[in-house]
Amino acid sequence: MDTKKLVKASNIIGVVSIVLLVYWVFAFILIQVFGLKVFREHITEIFGLSILGVVALMAGALMLNIMLNLTRIAERGEEVSVKSGKKWLYACLLVFPLLAALLFGGNYLTAQQKQQLLIESAQRLIQNHPKQTEAVTAYRFGLPYIRNTAGHLELLEKQDSAFNSVTVIVPDNIGGTPVYLNFGSNIPKEGAAETAAAAVADNGRQEDAVTYRTAEGKQETLRKADYLHRADLREREYLQKVFQNQSDEIRFVSDNGRYELFYPYRKNGRTLAVFRLSDYQYYGKLGS
Repeated sequence: MDTKKLVKASNIIGVVSIVLLVYWVFAFILIQVFGLKVFREHITEIFGLSILGVVALMAGALMLNIMLNLTRIAERGEEVSVKSGKKWLYACLLVFPLLAALLFGGNYLTAQQKQQLLIESAQRLIQNHPKQTEAVTAYRFGLPYIRNTAGHLELLEKQDSAFNSVTVIVPDNIGGTPVYLNFGSNIPKEGAAETAAAAVADNGRQEDAVTYRTAEGKQETLRKADYLHRADLREREYLQKVFQNQSDEIRFVSDNGRYELFYPYRKNGRTLAVFRLSDYQYYGKLGS
């Protein structure tokens, strides 16, 4: 076989392997730094196998050059290929912005698709389960409401695979301070009716805690503070707009594979509660 062709082939394999390695590392850095979600899952395995394959190609090309001892032959055509090499260099550099645009575009389309899917799930949830919806939005802090809401939400979670969990956010106050409470499918321990520290005080004001006895006779306390909804500034502004300004705005949040949809439930022109649908897609990460 012609040694010149062998040298040319090994050089091409080596250069292509290096370029592929640089592209893949560039793409991986973008994905990790900006939290881009293009691949659905197993990105760690894909990255590891790809790197292994590229390194194997590079090692094979290098060994072929060493074994054939064709370094001098490769250098002879260096001057001839300078002009062509510049063209290839420009073409390779052009791939970087194209690759970045592809990754950011794929991340955007993934988020938009997930948003539409969660909106449709929220609409089905309200339309197909009117009794459960009415029950969880008829808020009154107390053991019966918490237990019934947990049971209804658990049922809704199991019937739709588009989201991992659903909670309901309602406005309230603790010690006169306006707050937002978040109730999920976690059911309190079995117990009897609330005891003397009832949900409603003598003056008719709703208390910030209720006490009840479990089936074993142990006294348990449920506090509003245990159900506080923790939110950042933007989310608090959104909830204020929905509950106080009676807005019907839908909010969608996408962050590093975690997706949240806030869907207001309105009745007679008033926002009674906000359904919060959450989903997490495992895309993998280095070291996972």
